[in-house]
Amino acid sequence: MALTVVDQAAAPGGETVTIKLVIPPAPAYARDIRGFIDWIDAENFRSITSRLAGKFNDVSEDRYFFAEIDGEIVGQMWYGWGRHAQPAANFGQVFVAARHRKKGIAGRLFSAFSRHYFDNSLPIAAFCTTGSEWVANIYKAAGFRTIDPKAGCGPLYCPKPGQPETFDEFAAKFYCGQCAERAQAVPATMEYRHELDCVLKFTLIRMGMLPEPFPSFQQACFDHLDGQGDIVVFLSPQKCPLGWRFTPRDGAAPRGAMHPECRI
Repeated sequence: MALTVVDQAAAPGGETVTIKLVIPPAPAYARDIRGFIDWIDAENFRSITSRLAGKFNDVSEDRYFFAEIDGEIVGQMWYGWGRHAQPAANFGQVFVAARHRKKGIAGRLFSAFSRHYFDNSLPIAAFCTTGSEWVANIYKAAGFRTIDPKAGCGPLYCPKPGQPETFDEFAAKFYCGQCAERAQAVPATMEYRHELDCVLKFTLIRMGMLPEPFPSFQQACFDHLDGQGDIVVFLSPQKCPLGWRFTPRDGAAPRGAMHPECRI
């Protein structure tokens, strides 16, 4: 585990808030965080604890920012990307303990993420989703923008310098020429999770082709790890992820998502 204190300041109540950057594997944090996040949905709970424990460290880079007061975790924020060239990042899982809200903790966590993202990381763009215009406005101030220019919130895109200003332009560049040849099916890992659950999903949203409900690639990977089925990713010859398919072992219908121009 790599741990760095990146910020420390007094909160309005007089407590000292310490912001720490934790790079997995961090099994102690994977254990200690359980009580703090025991209320969230099962997929996100498993994502946080598994990533912190380093279970996907061979294919995925993850960065966790924790706010602590007197050694107690009172807030967290995460972003991560796959171990390949030109990765996309997913940002989110922002939580602050109820009794410590309105103390500026979320803002300090976000500032720590923003500095790290723009100064120290490989992703070409970061993606997240929020249903709150108030939250979206905070993110927009740091470079995020909605994928729908007319929307106040929803899916958000944050390009690095040199990347297209709009998501539509980014998606066009990302997939340009990638569907000219047949895609190859390869066994799936978490390596391309963010390109599939974020870039592909947001692209389908903009095309008006998003299936309802949209299947989660991450959850399908968990189901595969639990022995419930097999999962593949469809890669272009240039190693761009164009889709995925999970085939259950109980005979149920396969699920997945695919770029509409992908040929297999």
